[in-house]
Amino acid sequence: MDFYAVFLIAFFSMCPDLDIFYGGIKEGGLEKLDEDFQHHYFSIAHYPIVYTPFIILFIISLIFNFYPLYFIIPVIGIYFGHFLLDTIACGDGIMWGKNPFKKDKYARFINICYSKTDGYHGFYWEARYRQTFMCKISNIAVLISAVIIQIFHIFETFRMFPVPTYNVFYLFILIYLLVMLYFGLQKSPEEFQKEPKKGRYSDYRIDPRYINGLSEKNRRKHLEKYSALLNNNRAI
Repeated sequence: MDFYAVFLIAFFSMCPDLDIFYGGIKEGGLEKLDEDFQHHYFSIAHYPIVYTPFIILFIISLIFNFYPLYFIIPVIGIYFGHFLLDTIACGDGIMWGKNPFKKDKYARFINICYSKTDGYHGFYWEARYRQTFMCKISNIAVLISAVIIQIFHIFETFRMFPVPTYNVFYLFILIYLLVMLYFGLQKSPEEFQKEPKKGRYSDYRIDPRYINGLSEKNRRKHLEKYSALLNNNRAI
């Protein structure tokens, strides 16, 4: 097993979420980020098209047979390790077609398994995600991965006997997985298990900027899909 590759895939899978730290700095602390912090909507770091140069580099490396297994690492980490999961289990999903060079133009959000988390953001989303089957599966997968990593480490130690060497990447990956498991098993504070003060779906669904930034076809679909929500919002 190439643990350098595993380390880099884990690193790239976290990259889009670095905008959380920017938001924390901007707001004066991570704990001050509330349901208004909707980085899938506002942050360029969560627009998949931004990372297409990695795909182009991988294709070029594949054509010229120039270390394609290395060039595919960021593609796997960013797209499969992050955006695919956000598409499946987040409160809004991902705008796969959002053009980052057109600030006022938007694409439709793709959101698959959303019955419990749809419309919630920040700690409110987290409180509901912890109750989902997806979260439980993720925790089990992380635990199994940590065990496998440790088994490989033991075999590697015996293989190098009598002069065993310790690879720091084993330790990093193991700590990373255990930290993920720790936070995955934590119970959310009771205040976030209640409904948000602004209510559910206080996001792009009712934001005129998003609606007006859609193409005519997508705007028509959006207005049709969320007609009841938009009518209720106008009545408030």
